[in-house]
Amino acid sequence: MLLLAPGAGQAAAPADEPPVWNEVMVPGTYWVDPGGAAGLAEARAAFGRGEGLPYSPQQILPTGGGSAIWFRLAFPPVGAVTPAVLNVPHTGMNVVELYSPAGPDEWRMRRSGDLTPVAQWPMRDLTPAFELLLMPEEARPSLLRIQHSHPIGVRWGLWDSRSFDEYSKRWHLLLGGYGGFIVLVVLLSCFNAVTWRDPIHLYYAAYVVMLGLSQLSQTGVAAEFLWPHNAWWNDIASVVLPIWSVVLAGVFIGELIAERGQRWLMWAIWVLVATGVAISIGFLTVGRGPVFEISNLYYLVCFVFYVGAVAWFAWRRPRVGLWVLAGVLTIIVGATFAVLRNMGILPLSFATQYGAQVGVALEIPLILIGLYFRSRERRDSQVRLSALMRVDPLTGVGTHRVLMERLEHLLQRHRRDRALGAVLRVRIGNLQDIRQEYGVEVVQAAQVKAASIVARAASEGDTVARHRDGDFVLMLEGRMGRDQAAEAARNIIARGLAFSRNLPPKLALALHVACACAPLPEDAEAEVLLASLDFLLDDIQKNPGKALRFLGDGASVPGSRAH
Repeated sequence: MLLLAPGAGQAAAPADEPPVWNEVMVPGTYWVDPGGAAGLAEARAAFGRGEGLPYSPQQILPTGGGSAIWFRLAFPPVGAVTPAVLNVPHTGMNVVELYSPAGPDEWRMRRSGDLTPVAQWPMRDLTPAFELLLMPEEARPSLLRIQHSHPIGVRWGLWDSRSFDEYSKRWHLLLGGYGGFIVLVVLLSCFNAVTWRDPIHLYYAAYVVMLGLSQLSQTGVAAEFLWPHNAWWNDIASVVLPIWSVVLAGVFIGELIAERGQRWLMWAIWVLVATGVAISIGFLTVGRGPVFEISNLYYLVCFVFYVGAVAWFAWRRPRVGLWVLAGVLTIIVGATFAVLRNMGILPLSFATQYGAQVGVALEIPLILIGLYFRSRERRDSQVRLSALMRVDPLTGVGTHRVLMERLEHLLQRHRRDRALGAVLRVRIGNLQDIRQEYGVEVVQAAQVKAASIVARAASEGDTVARHRDGDFVLMLEGRMGRDQAAEAARNIIARGLAFSRNLPPKLALALHVACACAPLPEDAEAEVLLASLDFLLDDIQKNPGKALRFLGDGASVPGSRAH
């Protein structure tokens, strides 16, 4: 908003107060030095010969290839010595030099730009800036010299010292909050990775770290505070860090769609990732010039491919994918303006200079929402899978694993209190007859019916589970006498004989129950106890006169010492 609403000109002010300038665009002309070797005298001579051309900030200047652009700036006249600041709000320019009059025949040169450590700039700020003392009746214009690795548009603004100081503080506050937002997102992603046990959040955290460093580099914050004494890295970071951001974006997207991805799609993503790594190595070894154009084409190819990959993922999983797609689109749209500016297609503007930062600020919360839905779906899926491991899929009662765990716990409590608990093992005695007469479907319906009958006999805290051989086991908690266990068993037997809509007419379930109630054998173990009850059920099957038997009623039970 600060850049969209600059001051329109010099504000009216009393005669005894200094003028107020809010980024006033001082008119200027420019001259191109193709070899980049011309000095101040040659540039002044060229302008004196009328070789200077009118300049508009919308122009794309032919920088690159060692050329330099000279601007002649005519500052507004002043009635007294007036402090001011000339700001060139463009990060990443290699050389920015200001030549200003310092006496009758003297000139003062100050240098800024990426090839000079920020700590040595005449004003340490986000972008090149120069303090001026505008003198009354000074007829000589100042000269601004620009060098860069590729064609760019340039603009500048004249500020009074107080207005520029306030403007700079607001920008530092805004970008400091931006950096804090990045740190918060990284911490939140790490927390989500631990909480949800989903590594996708760590991939996203790494991507956001690199994305944040990239944006801080391109806004000048990183150069001012993180590496103010390293000119080489300051120059190369603004092109290397964005490449690494795109590489980590590919890794993140690959991890996101891997569970539903096709092999060719994953291979394509890894090819793009490897290409980005190779381009970054090129930047680090041979510099900007030879690789810069290739990097811009790489960005455009990655943008198109990443949008296509995430759109495909959104079509498969819309609840997650649409949020991620919205986030990817915002940053790609914003970054595309910057890429087109680097390619000399679009002039310098708010969209081309700050579009990527706006896109990042919108992208991060959108993708976080998408990852939240993804992790929740993943957790729900794991819960369902865990439930399937503990619930019998046919009957809905506990599995054999649950049976053994709960029975071990019951026996441990029984050893402390001999009056606790009872165990009933239930078998469908006529299951083979049902299979021969009605088939498998009715057998399954009979098993479901038997499970519901056993479950009806359970109270809160009791456990109903299915043994691996098909029998049902009811574990009754609390102090349980023989009469209470017998009542539960008789109810199970009676309900099996009752009519059921889910079974063929006149078909009844002959449920046999073997019961062990307190006090159980002192050395009772889960497997031994179940085997003893299984023996009783076999005895009932051979001698069907009585459907209920109690452990310890005189039957010879193998594996048990006390009956």
